[in-house]
Amino acid sequence: MLAVLFVVCARAPGQTLRGINPVVAPAVEYFSLGDIKVVDPEFKALQNKGKDYLLWLNPDALLHFYRVEAGLAPKADAYAGWESEEVWGAGPLRGGFLGYYISSLAMMWQATGDPALMDRLRYTLGELNECRRAGKDGFIMGIKNGRELFGQVASGNIRSNNPTLNGAWAPVYLINKLMLGLGEAYRGCDCRDALPLLTGLADWFGTEVLDKLTDAQVQQMLVCEHGSINESYVLAYELTGDPKYLKWAGRLHDAAMWKPLSEGKDILHGWHANTQIPKFTGFFKYHAHTGDGRFATAAFNFWEIVTGNHTWAIGGNSTGEHFFPSGEFPRRVLLKGGPETCNSANMLRLTEALFTAKPSARMADYYERVLLNHILSAYDPIHGMCCYFTSMRPGHYRVYGSRDKSFWCCQQTGMESPAKLGKFIYAKKEGGVMVNLFISSRVELHERGITLEQRSDLPESGEVTFVLHAPGGDATKLLIRKPSWASDACEFEINGKRAAPTCDASGYWELSGPWKNKNEIRLKIPMSVRTEPLPGCDDFFAFMRGPYVLAARLGSENLPDSFWSTMGTTAENTIAWENLPRFRGPVETIPRRMKKTTSRPVRLRLPVETSPHGLIFEPFYRVHFERYGIYWKIDKNGDGLN
Repeated sequence: MLAVLFVVCARAPGQTLRGINPVVAPAVEYFSLGDIKVVDPEFKALQNKGKDYLLWLNPDALLHFYRVEAGLAPKADAYAGWESEEVWGAGPLRGGFLGYYISSLAMMWQATGDPALMDRLRYTLGELNECRRAGKDGFIMGIKNGRELFGQVASGNIRSNNPTLNGAWAPVYLINKLMLGLGEAYRGCDCRDALPLLTGLADWFGTEVLDKLTDAQVQQMLVCEHGSINESYVLAYELTGDPKYLKWAGRLHDAAMWKPLSEGKDILHGWHANTQIPKFTGFFKYHAHTGDGRFATAAFNFWEIVTGNHTWAIGGNSTGEHFFPSGEFPRRVLLKGGPETCNSANMLRLTEALFTAKPSARMADYYERVLLNHILSAYDPIHGMCCYFTSMRPGHYRVYGSRDKSFWCCQQTGMESPAKLGKFIYAKKEGGVMVNLFISSRVELHERGITLEQRSDLPESGEVTFVLHAPGGDATKLLIRKPSWASDACEFEINGKRAAPTCDASGYWELSGPWKNKNEIRLKIPMSVRTEPLPGCDDFFAFMRGPYVLAARLGSENLPDSFWSTMGTTAENTIAWENLPRFRGPVETIPRRMKKTTSRPVRLRLPVETSPHGLIFEPFYRVHFERYGIYWKIDKNGDGLN
């Protein structure tokens, strides 16, 4: 049993602390996680597995190196994998999990209200406070000889590449993630001791490092992966109102990214994808508190370029962790290492931020695609552990992290995603409620005395029912996204009567009161199968049904003994993709031959010459522990399958 040190955390789920308001007012705001209850069985199962993992982890093991660097005896051995073992010649990412652990505990507590999560959060913050008292200067990191390392940097002795700074693996990234975690604990859970931990670390890095460097030297330091360190300092400013944090944030923008992207240039080829994505959330949030439009422009341009030029059918981007030109998709689709899960998690964070300024159905469409087809598919259905790469190679498979021997970056973001599944389902706009995603759930708009329940039948059908409980005569506006995959044949019923709401400029159906005390809104969206070509290529295509990528199970040939990896991140055992089914064109005629075989769960059969039973397709997120096909080859010479 962990002895819980006294840390003040008093706020109830559903409440958040607010700090300084941005100078650029948001167009929409999100509900607190405590106001949203996810009831969809598959999302709820993932949330529960994520909660179980947070409670299974030993915080003393995650705190091991923090105590060592504070001169205190550790209370448990460090975990294996990236936490303590040599990786790629860069050493371990010492203590890399802790910031995400704190943010995940905080968000999961908000989402579920489980007191055991709050106990773990209080204990972890109490231990960090002990490290702070022992260190006496605000530096509370687990980075090996961190004070000496940053002392070298502050003196101008900067040896920076990606992924190391002066021989250490991404130390500024680790500061960034711990600050964000502490900010979530303070703002979302009212853990008062988290704020001095955050500001103490921010002050130490600001005075001991940033203030001693020229702007050119800061840019040299930022060559190494640093997450969204600019965002961390904007957060410190937001929570305290102290302008020094905003000033430091302004020095932490990577000019190699924000300047060309502010000009709309796609310079991403060859860049490490997940190093870049978080920076743009920081750029945007800096803009929100300064009004400097260059940084908002850079963030929006980056989002457009990544989603338009660098994205696979499942919504993920890159292969082997790096961006590549769209002309390389035909070659890259055959590689073992596909899009990285934490890329998608960070693209969702960026989308959440940008959506507050310019809400649109198109942004929500992208979020839906990533959440349903990459994030949801990335977790194994037994232990709920996250995979690193999701290969797009026809006939390949996935491997997942282990509970205690991996601790990859994708497991770091992989802890957060189950805790925040409800975040984007709804939003507030001008006193009304926006429905962004079709996921069974419930949300409360406390200030209006309104509860909205959503019962979604996706992916089995496109039927969604909303039950709106409101004070009689209330005129609250309900905005429901018209998805890009919806045809004009959608049907609405409001309290048993057919309705034909119009769409606003952002692509949302508008429904207005006055409402009864209880209102039932039925929506039917036809979900037909369609094809989607590989970007920049007409030789490969994927099947989509509604928002879901469809995949076919392709057997168990040459699979590994275990699907849970330790250090390795890539599924290695290939089979000859040339022997897998191909199709004759024209490609647009193929979906007509696909027929539903079962409705619950939904499965569809496509006849092929090589199999008496044909290929059976279903939503990709339901296919695990065997080989799958997402992209299919079109044989232009006529030798493929009917």
